Order: sequence, then C-alpha cells, then structure tokens
Amino acid sequence: MKSSTIKLALLPVALLAMAAAGQALAHHSFAAYFLTDEIITIEGVVTEWWFQNPHTRIYLEVTNEDGEVEEWMAEGGGRNVLHRRGWTDETIQPGTRLVIVGNPSRDGSNTIGWDSLTLEDGSAVGP
Repeated sequence: MKSSTIKLALLPVALLAMAAAGQALAHHSFAAYFLTDEIITIEGVVTEWWFQNPHTRIYLEVTNEDGEVEEWMAEGGGRNVLHRRGWTDETIQPGTRLVIVGNPSRDGSNTIGWDSLTLEDGSAVGP
C-alpha cells in the first residue's frame, strides 16, 4: 500500500480522535460554575427531570421568601455515574416535592449543584 493511501485511510481516525479530545476538554469543572465553599438549601416541586449526560438536571418551582414562585435548576452527576448507582429515568417524577442541598451558582442564577436530595419526609432520593 502506498504511503499516501495509508495517510488517507488514517485521516478519518485522526479526525475522530481530535473531535473526541475537543469534547473531553469542553467538559467543565464543578468549581468553575459553583461556589464550593457555600452550601444552600432549596425546596420545591419538580417540573422536569433530565436523566442524560453530561449532567443530570432537575427543574423545579421554588417559592421564595416573598411568596413568589421561581424556576430553579439543580445539576447533578452524569447519567452514566448515577445509572451505575441504580438511578433511572423514573427515579424522580414531576410533581415530587424535593429538598435539595448543594452549592449555589457563581453567576447568581437560580442554579444549584446538588449534594443531596431528600423527599418531604426526609428520606433520601435514589437507591
């Protein structure tokens, strides 16, 4: 086989490797988005549960101190990690009231990186 034919055959492999490396580098550090030295607690009703990579997400309605309803997003670990721990797309259901403890976002948005999820009765969410 000629050298140019080998190079041409390896081109798709090289391009795929570069694309995968770019995706890996694009994944962010938790500390880049959340204040790791602060802990907050929110309580609200789940409106959506995204059981997908790169991070699972829970969207919920939280009533603030003024009695106004705000939409919050709680970000958790990746789907693959949680799946290995026994979680499924059925683990959290819309309409469920959750208490979430975690780190607030650095940008002040209604976002929390969750550390723990519990139901109203205090039982832990997830297997």
